[in-house]
Amino acid sequence: MIVPEAQMSLHEACYRGRLARVKQLLDEGADPNAPANPDERPWVSSAGKAPRPLNCIAIAHSLTEDHVEIARLLIARGGRVDHTVLRDHDVEMLDRKLDRALRQVLLAASTS
Repeated sequence: MIVPEAQMSLHEACYRGRLARVKQLLDEGADPNAPANPDERPWVSSAGKAPRPLNCIAIAHSLTEDHVEIARLLIARGGRVDHTVLRDHDVEMLDRKLDRALRQVLLAASTS
């Protein structure tokens, strides 16, 4: 699925690591805690034995591709980090350097 940058949703921009587009959408009033549109794409975890739906808020999509700066921006703009976000990160984490950096950002902002 090819989505032009100008038409990219907040969730898609987070997933693809488009920091400038994420900033633009937030500046235009996008809600960092709004659920993803399931018609846009299937947002599921590929980890484990069977795919399962991820927590479909924008910050969860930034986790999928280890976009630490996007996660920081979403948190700064009101993105919530609760137990579901932390759980999704645990499922997706492969213990790479960026995963550890992202985990520190998430734990610092955690509400649960």
